[in-house]
Amino acid sequence: MRNSLRSSWISAGRAAYPCRGMTDPSPSSGGMSPEVIEVFARGLFHLANVDGIDDREANLLREFLQETGSDITYESLADSSFSAMEAAMVLETSHIRRIFVKAAIAMVKADGVYSDAERQAVGELADAFAMSNAEFGELEQEAGRLDLQQS
Repeated sequence: MRNSLRSSWISAGRAAYPCRGMTDPSPSSGGMSPEVIEVFARGLFHLANVDGIDDREANLLREFLQETGSDITYESLADSSFSAMEAAMVLETSHIRRIFVKAAIAMVKADGVYSDAERQAVGELADAFAMSNAEFGELEQEAGRLDLQQS
């Protein structure tokens, strides 16, 4: 059975955190603030675009935006920018950073290819989050077990 993006990517972020960026009580957002959702969306788009966005990746991004109740449109992401340093500032806890990196890996693998360029781009993000190589490898393994295929 396919896991929804919400259950695979967001549910772990439902726990209440006493920090900016994770305190939005909106059930549709999975407990993520609009700022966190925006960084997730722009970051996932940027990483998927490293080797060209496949239809499966585009559909997953659209589903993520819909499930979080975001006002951001998929089309607007093409004109957006993404910075790993901005992500590190907005995604303040190691918990939400791990969720983001795992989501990124799972999404870029959705097209059946995890290219060297994609791995390097996600690795640079993990570096900005001060993740160790061991932690990054663990997240790659966990992400490989997520089923994000469209039903």
